[in-house]
Amino acid sequence: MVQHEEILARVKRLRELFANDPEVARIDYRFAGDWSGDDSLFIDVVLRSKAPDAATVARLSEQIDAALLRVVRSEELGLHS
Repeated sequence: MVQHEEILARVKRLRELFANDPEVARIDYRFAGDWSGDDSLFIDVVLRSKAPDAATVARLSEQIDAALLRVVRSEELGLHS
């Protein structure tokens, strides 16, 4: 199934990338089935602001999306994300 230690190491690297971003409070993850029942990795990004502006959300969305593809690479481990 899933190589939990490898995923944890990759999520740790993702967290480190955003550790100094003043908008990001934390990054959590969990394993669960997606809508089709396939094993999936869900990444939850919690922001510090309750109402961030659209530009901040757009910037973080792009940066986190790119980092997921570059750092986490969950498909290599047989997971959707």
